[in-house]
Amino acid sequence: MEIVTRHTGATICVVDKDLHVLYVNEAYANWFKVRPADLIGRFLPSLYSEAARVQFQPHIDKAMSGQQVTYQRQICGADGQEMWFSISLNPWYTPEGQVGGVVNSALEVHELKVTTNALRAANQRLFSHMENSPLAVVELDAKLGLVHCSSRATEWFGWHHASHQGESVLNLVGEGARVEPLRKALQRLLTGSDRQNRVEASLARPDGSVQHCMWFNSALINLRGETVSIMCQIEDISERVAAADRLMHLAQHDSLTGLLNRGAFMVQAEEAVENPAQASGGIVILFMDLDGFKDVNDHHGHHMGDTVLRLVAQRLASVVRADDTLARLGGDEFTVLMRGNPGPQGLVRYIDSIMETFAAPFVLPSGVPVTLGVSIGVASHPPLPAQVDELLTRADHAMYEAKRGGKGTVHYALPALPV
Repeated sequence: MEIVTRHTGATICVVDKDLHVLYVNEAYANWFKVRPADLIGRFLPSLYSEAARVQFQPHIDKAMSGQQVTYQRQICGADGQEMWFSISLNPWYTPEGQVGGVVNSALEVHELKVTTNALRAANQRLFSHMENSPLAVVELDAKLGLVHCSSRATEWFGWHHASHQGESVLNLVGEGARVEPLRKALQRLLTGSDRQNRVEASLARPDGSVQHCMWFNSALINLRGETVSIMCQIEDISERVAAADRLMHLAQHDSLTGLLNRGAFMVQAEEAVENPAQASGGIVILFMDLDGFKDVNDHHGHHMGDTVLRLVAQRLASVVRADDTLARLGGDEFTVLMRGNPGPQGLVRYIDSIMETFAAPFVLPSGVPVTLGVSIGVASHPPLPAQVDELLTRADHAMYEAKRGGKGTVHYALPALPV
């Protein structure tokens, strides 16, 4: 028995029912810096401090009742150093089947315990960082199933690892063009073509609003090169997107009327010309200049002139077709891009509806009515070439011909006659 117990790597002590020491191995005796024989017959509690007895006595009592007990505690050695041990208490029985005492074996697990505690502390710090981060943090498994998500992810998207545990994040984000880039980015992490990536996606919130997010994704790879976990850190960029949209709107729209400006009008006209499917049958540009607008500025001031321009824009917007583009080029000049040529009769009816919007006077905030007219130049492709600059210039010239022919009239630009 001495050979066996000497080489187990554990401290071993056998006590009887009255807690007197019957046997100890050399490792146990070394802990007290004595020989094994010096401990035989000693009363076990007398070897330890009061604080130590308070810790182990309940476990001894359980073992004496016939239970197998395992627990961990710190033990202070003769040199004052505290070490962690895993202690097993096993009752031994007399030939009559009664508990005769306890076999106490203790295995040093100090390094393991220290490492475990450090790992637990690190995990707690990491969890705290995840919970307090301004980013939403989501952990996925190798099948993109939800493993854990921070409280901010729950707040933003309504996900919770308790109720959505294992559910595919692809199901949670839904379908559509707004999330398709995210779906592709996560698939690239699964296949190993990416180790990390970032992608913008827009997700629906529980209240139905849309949240624009930037996803920073990284894969955890095992030794076989397989993705075993994916961590997603998600930034809310809704304000940034909204600001960019506002800047884009300002860049493309007239600040006074809210209509498209010249630059945006030209872009849309170019797209219509280059995409025959968008403008089946060609395009028509109407170039309009208000008649009598100078008198409004002269008699009522430029502020009232701006008010009239906004009223004109509202009336024109109410009659143009849904697929057409209305813009203000500047001053009192407006244009309409018609996608698809409605033919001579259809075009006449369309222009008549625009003319009719000027039949009723425009009423200023002071209640004073203002009467305006409009002169319109028309340029169509076909028959004119499919060149937007050329079409707009021809429509502009046609408008001036209309003014020379009498205000409130229409003039059509015709192809140049062959020389």
